[in-house]
Amino acid sequence: MQPTPEITHFWRDFAAAEASLQTLSLSERVERANALLEPHVQGLALEIMGKEGEAVVDLIVTAHGHIENFQRLTQLVAAAPKLAHNRVIAFRERSANPDFPIGMDGFELASHEVLVSLQQDNGQVALELRFAREIPYDFVDHARQMTFIMLDHVLGEFDFAVKVGAVDFVDEDFEQDQAWIALSQLPPVFDAYWAQTMGHTGHFPAGEHDWEGFDLQFNCAVDDEGNEVADSDLPEGEAGESEQGEVMVNTSANAVAMRADLAWALSLDFATPDDATRTAVQDLQAQAATLLQVPQLGIGVWTLQREGRRQALYYVSDEQLAKQALAPLLAREVAASLEMKVDFDPAWSGYFEYASYLL
Repeated sequence: MQPTPEITHFWRDFAAAEASLQTLSLSERVERANALLEPHVQGLALEIMGKEGEAVVDLIVTAHGHIENFQRLTQLVAAAPKLAHNRVIAFRERSANPDFPIGMDGFELASHEVLVSLQQDNGQVALELRFAREIPYDFVDHARQMTFIMLDHVLGEFDFAVKVGAVDFVDEDFEQDQAWIALSQLPPVFDAYWAQTMGHTGHFPAGEHDWEGFDLQFNCAVDDEGNEVADSDLPEGEAGESEQGEVMVNTSANAVAMRADLAWALSLDFATPDDATRTAVQDLQAQAATLLQVPQLGIGVWTLQREGRRQALYYVSDEQLAKQALAPLLAREVAASLEMKVDFDPAWSGYFEYASYLL
């Protein structure tokens, strides 16, 4: 993807100023670097990791965990020129030492004083938290805020924002049988839970993929508790608006869910007015999955047949390369009704909208 003019202008200004930045202290360099960034790119910030006097330091681009700015962050990093004194890195990485204290308004809390329990949460990891020591009432809010800061440092910006779902603090009513670990010990436990319990190994599935299907009702009426209401129970004039859909989910794709390099959700949606067209579209969408998977450019994750259209969703590493790979296929006559959509979706919410019924 071509960088925006604003990103291009920033890197031009930064490259021109790099030699003079090198004469400043690290703190002054960070301040000056962000002053160069702010007029061009909003929602992002620069941090520097290194020691005074080092010829080359890490220039970290962060969105402070705001996932809505991750697309802009990846575009900024991808457009970085070769620099003499800076290695450009996307996202704040995990702390090398996960056992550390932080302070706020005279109150101090260490990461080993926070306990964590892991649960599954629709493809993500839910965290339950409690404190291993008594927290003065006036500092409970401080302690919780500090815990979120520590989680960002312990897990790293991307993993905390993308892989972690619900985060809840529990008090005395916590489940006694749950496994609890100190926050300072979380990284290896989290990684093992992610790969072994959740099945997100990060490896492209080999061989034939496993697909599971089910029927789903769309636009159906529900009661206050979310339960489906039969048309016969609805007031006159409100029945008959629900739609039937047939969903097929690639459960094997769960292995690469939320990989940082597979953040683009690409949808191919076609009209299927008759059985012959439906079969032709089905074959085309399957061929598209193969074209993306063989070079590990992407993976097909589900198909949906609904109201005379058939949609397939793929997660790809590069929008433009994926479109180029699929261009000959999509030039066929059967693809004349194509509606293509691409969204930045690092948390794979589009996949788990349906996969959560099965996994």
